[in-house]
Amino acid sequence: MVTPRRNIRNEWGALARPRAVVAVWIPILAISLLHYTSGPDPAWVHDVLRRLYYLPIVIAAFHAGKRASLSASLLVTLTYLPHAFLHGTSHGHAAHPWHDDPGDTVHKALEIVLYHVVAYVAGELADRERRRHRELQGALDERRRLERQLIRAGRLSALGELVAGIAHEIKNPLHALRGTAEVIEPLVEKNSPERRMWDIHVAELERLARVADRFLSFASPTPAVLAPIDLRDVAERLTMLVSADARKRGIEVEMDGPSSAVMVVADRDQLAQVGLNIAVNAMRAIGETGGRIRVVVGRQPPTEQAAIVGEACVLRIENDGPPIPESEREHLFDPFHSGSVGSTGLGLSIAARIAELHGGYIEVDSEGLGVGFSVLLPAATMGNVESEARSSPLA
Repeated sequence: MVTPRRNIRNEWGALARPRAVVAVWIPILAISLLHYTSGPDPAWVHDVLRRLYYLPIVIAAFHAGKRASLSASLLVTLTYLPHAFLHGTSHGHAAHPWHDDPGDTVHKALEIVLYHVVAYVAGELADRERRRHRELQGALDERRRLERQLIRAGRLSALGELVAGIAHEIKNPLHALRGTAEVIEPLVEKNSPERRMWDIHVAELERLARVADRFLSFASPTPAVLAPIDLRDVAERLTMLVSADARKRGIEVEMDGPSSAVMVVADRDQLAQVGLNIAVNAMRAIGETGGRIRVVVGRQPPTEQAAIVGEACVLRIENDGPPIPESEREHLFDPFHSGSVGSTGLGLSIAARIAELHGGYIEVDSEGLGVGFSVLLPAATMGNVESEARSSPLA
């Protein structure tokens, strides 16, 4: 969302660009120079030059908005006033080495007023067009995001059914293998050469069981137990969960949040899982060289283009690891897409799916420490708190 203060900075910045200097400021000074150096005859030359001032004023409006056009009209007024109302050499006074505008005084005064009127009207029209363009661009970006979500949801649905079938087929013989392993284990002597191979066999069975469980959790997420919770508690729990592993890697974990509660209606454990999946990916991206992870809780005011109606609450995980290439961003939440060795590529997919089930979504950007994942969720209101309190298993 573009703030008004940023808009003002952009407008003043546009006025200093070479394009604005060539199209606005230099023409104003050139017209003024022609005004001052042209004699009183013929008078129509001054009439034409007087009206030429409108061009840079209108160009400034459509180039940088109302403030720019009003600034241009002010400069026109300041440069034209001495020529319009101070008499120069054409009236026999040698005090000023310029010629004055031979036009009627009332007409010249009205012309100056019109400079500002045209500047205001043109600037207002340009600002409206610019706001409309931003709204359309925001709506287009939102539509693209929703299209990506729908495509991803369709893929996840089809892939979930396939993964669930495969996981069940794996788990059925896996139960039998684990059962026979328990029966045979006492027959393998602890100090025998075969014992090491047996331990590897059992460890691989356990790993395969964990992989199958992860596939099943992706295919069929656990139903959410919704209740009013404070996102600061989730952030604090997440910080505690990752601190030990982060400390081993030389990664500093910090938390930042407001002094007041940031309430959402959600499943505390599932949100912790979302944050944990993102934080684990962040630690893999940072590697063993050390770095920083920051967990931030905040609020985002409602916008017209936002997918969340009303105020949104944000759980943000930032890290100072390497930036994510643009080509990778669209595939970050695709199942089995992983940029690190040893990962199933399901962590971010599961996180995105949980966020969607809570009526929210996840954004990725390059602000803050470097790479940031923002989990946006609808803020808790009195209405949805009472509704979930009646329907929640915790009630």
